[in-house]
Formats: sequence, structure tokens, C-alpha cells
Amino acid sequence: MSRMAEAITRRGRRVVTVQLAVLALGAGLALLHSPHAALSAAGGVAVAMLLAWMLRRSMARATELAVESPQQSMNTMYLGAAVRFVALLALMAVGLGLLKLDARFMVGAFVVAMIAGVLAARGQDSGRPTDRTTD
Repeated sequence: MSRMAEAITRRGRRVVTVQLAVLALGAGLALLHSPHAALSAAGGVAVAMLLAWMLRRSMARATELAVESPQQSMNTMYLGAAVRFVALLALMAVGLGLLKLDARFMVGAFVVAMIAGVLAARGQDSGRPTDRTTD
């Protein structure tokens, strides 16, 4: 695994940790409203966590492919985005349509978990070499 792929994995772990905290906090707060609301919030965060995991996998794979074939790496990123979008639609349809989860809590917790994940992924740990010479 390359240095950049390892950095992606580290960031992904940090995102999962933050999203688990959002899950505990969100479900706990929603439990004050009702058990169904807590389950709905947990479902929203679970969708966000699954999408973050899928993103981490496709990013790591694209990073590995970038060395050999930049075009294939780019195709992997586009395909990963399309798959995540379809997965989001399908999972929301299952949660809201089949399981009859409360849309306010499911979508709200999903949005909060996604924002928390983006904020957790920020930082200097890109895996890029820092000792470049500029001659």
C-alpha cells in the first residue's frame, strides 16, 4: 500500500470514529423524542458511515491505480461516485419507504454525520512527500 493510500485509510478511520460519536449523540438525543426517532437517526448515520466507507475504498483503489494508469484511476473515481449515489438513493428508499423511518430524524442525522465526516477528514495528513526540493 502506498503512502497516500495509507493516509486515506487513516483519515477514513478518523471519519468513522467521528461518525460513531455522531451516532451515539444523535440517537441519544432522538431517544428523548421516541425510540422510533432514535432508530431513524441511527439509520441516517449508518447510511452516512456506509457511504464514507465506500468512498475510502474507491479513493484508496484509485490512488493505487494512479501510478500505473491515470485514466483508469479517474474512471474508478467516477464509477465510485455513481455507485455511492445509487447506494444513497436505494438506502434512503429502504429506510424511508420499507422501514417507515421518520424522515426528519433519518435525513437530519445523515446530514449531520456527513458534515462531521467532511470536517474530520480535513487536515495535513495527505501522505504526500514533504521533502521536495525546489531547485
